[in-house]
Amino acid sequence: MLQPSIRSLARQLGLSAATVSLALRDSPRVVAATKRRVRQAAGRAGHQPNPLVRSVMAAMRRSAHDSFQGALMALNYTEEAVPVLNTYHREVFAGAEQRARELGYSMELCWVGPKQVSLARLNVILRARNVHGVVVLPFAEPRDFSELNWSSLAAVVMDYCLGIPAHHTVLPDHHLSIFQAMESLARIGYRRPGLVLARDKDERLMHRWSAGFASYARKQTWEREIPVLLEPGVTRMGFLQWFRRYRPDVVLGHVQKQIAQWLRDEGCEIPRDVGFVQLNWTERTAPCAGLNLQPALLGAAALESVVAQLQRNERGLPAGPKSIALTARWVDGPTLRSASRAVAANSKTER
Repeated sequence: MLQPSIRSLARQLGLSAATVSLALRDSPRVVAATKRRVRQAAGRAGHQPNPLVRSVMAAMRRSAHDSFQGALMALNYTEEAVPVLNTYHREVFAGAEQRARELGYSMELCWVGPKQVSLARLNVILRARNVHGVVVLPFAEPRDFSELNWSSLAAVVMDYCLGIPAHHTVLPDHHLSIFQAMESLARIGYRRPGLVLARDKDERLMHRWSAGFASYARKQTWEREIPVLLEPGVTRMGFLQWFRRYRPDVVLGHVQKQIAQWLRDEGCEIPRDVGFVQLNWTERTAPCAGLNLQPALLGAAALESVVAQLQRNERGLPAGPKSIALTARWVDGPTLRSASRAVAANSKTER
């Protein structure tokens, strides 16, 4: 007895063959009631999918990525008249743009701000260019983008740069990354790490840097934990006061060039007297050890999330925003002493 075909099921149910095919593949493009009706009819008729046909059709759908799928946009905020992407943002955008091309999408950058495109104007631009997916690059301070019409957009926000509205997020796993950096430093003999942060950087990331540092410190048996230096802006005076009081053997921070100079002013050389770890290795000003937050990979992950939403026909603000966190990659470098020298130095200190 011949199995019923998709076409015969379609005739029986008064549907198109395409609808029946999509329903049997559980496509979100078919309403739930129609899916149930198709499946019930297919079950009664003894319909079984042909694995050969299924594999051929899957290959055909994959080949569709070679053709143009649509336009996407990256958004960045600035208050400058002539904005320039910093190194980290350039790599994020490059990762997103490359992944977009691989999936058949175009990707462009749009600057938003008082001297650039307003959110009201951006709504018009997105409609005119038929853009249905956006990646919001990380900002220095949280912004309110509620004026943007999100209802027709699939979107991902980098870090927690939008105060309003809440959206799906892709960001580095700062907590786990600094925890693993501390473990790497301990393995090569450092015992008195100190963390230096501008307060706004830590607050923007929901205190993940300082919380990761503190959670690692709690499980240690150090004689004295060095408190995090948190200032509105890290200054020479504040840094040197903190350094003189606590004498860390390695400093973790962002402002590599300034910290190196301040330490030289104090008669300390990196790495002879104190080590240094750049928290965002991408923005290093000289060869150094640090945490590579992998911005290109973050950009690609954000783009993939937007495309996945489009494929599931998910638009607008999510009822339950999700976060994708990527662990940073540890990079060794010349701003740390070798393991043997670090161990010897700490043995001498303990004696």
